[in-house]
Amino acid sequence: MVEKLLKSLVEINTTNSLHNEFKITQFLSKKLKKYASKIEFIGDKKQNILIFFGNLQSKKILMFNGHLDVVFADKKEWATPPFKYVTNTDYAYGRGVADMKGGIAIALTSIIKAVEDNLLNDRLIIFAGTADEESGANSEFGAQLVAKYLKDKNIVPYGCIIPEPQPINEIMRINIGHRGLLWIKVYSKGTSLHSGLINVEDNAINKIISFISDLRSYITNQPQKNNGIPESSARVTNIYGGQDVFNKVPNYCCCNIDIRVSPNDNLEKIINILTKLSKKYDVEFDIIKQTPSSQIDKDSKIVKDIVGELTKLNKEYKISFSSPTCDAHHFVNIGIPTINGLGASGDKVHANNEFINRQSLSERIELFYNLIKNF
Repeated sequence: MVEKLLKSLVEINTTNSLHNEFKITQFLSKKLKKYASKIEFIGDKKQNILIFFGNLQSKKILMFNGHLDVVFADKKEWATPPFKYVTNTDYAYGRGVADMKGGIAIALTSIIKAVEDNLLNDRLIIFAGTADEESGANSEFGAQLVAKYLKDKNIVPYGCIIPEPQPINEIMRINIGHRGLLWIKVYSKGTSLHSGLINVEDNAINKIISFISDLRSYITNQPQKNNGIPESSARVTNIYGGQDVFNKVPNYCCCNIDIRVSPNDNLEKIINILTKLSKKYDVEFDIIKQTPSSQIDKDSKIVKDIVGELTKLNKEYKISFSSPTCDAHHFVNIGIPTINGLGASGDKVHANNEFINRQSLSERIELFYNLIKNF
């Protein structure tokens, strides 16, 4: 069943820029109506779905969350059609198969099995399918709306799992936190000059280069881990300016920098560093998007329960942190301990030819089913 469901999800193109997550919410509503106790749609511009399974009056609540959108896929760069679910003996390919429609299919298959086995008479399982995570995991149209709904309705799950992909060929990761992000656009102005003249230049590109170089003395572009937590990083993702000529000093330059903020770091401190460097090198910067980091106690009950189930299954695991940003902070901020990870084992996330190990699907279903049964 899980692969049939995953095939349907992958073959609905929910590239973030298309704003068509509603195609999946409508599909899930029809597919799961016979298993659900209640279904809610949340949001106007982009649609989220909340599906309740089991006893609506129960205070014994576990939640799963998965984002419905995926990043862009250029079909010319893929060996297989990105929005077709293509398999061989060991692997399955397709955009979103790992990030994170695989995790959604695992969670829902586990829940359906629990419903069919009459395990939810005294408990409630909530699945939240959310929009717009790939825009930076802090969208006003996605998980933020779901978190507000839960808070307003005083619905308090004891924990939430976001089954983001698991790195292939690694032991299970129970990620109790994630880095935040700070996307900035840096601008510089200079003075146009014939590059062959013996004049003092005011080169806009050099200002940007100096800014970036100095920033890396504070925040490396190749972070290590500090007590198991990924450090912050700053990576230039685009730089442009000047003209396609050799003999003219440019009067304008701009670059995009993706800063990932460790839970060990202070966002305000990083912004102060950027302000200091912008003044030093005569550049300006705009904050395009920022998302807070997140961290929960490793002794939270949800973490202990997952550890217990993995131990019963004789599975190795490590308690870790996610380097990419995710929606966990929305739920942590309203008091729901949230972990991310434990999704399908895969690779090429956000890259060409994204794939998963098919065997990992059934392994995760066993884990989630047992967790639902025993929490």
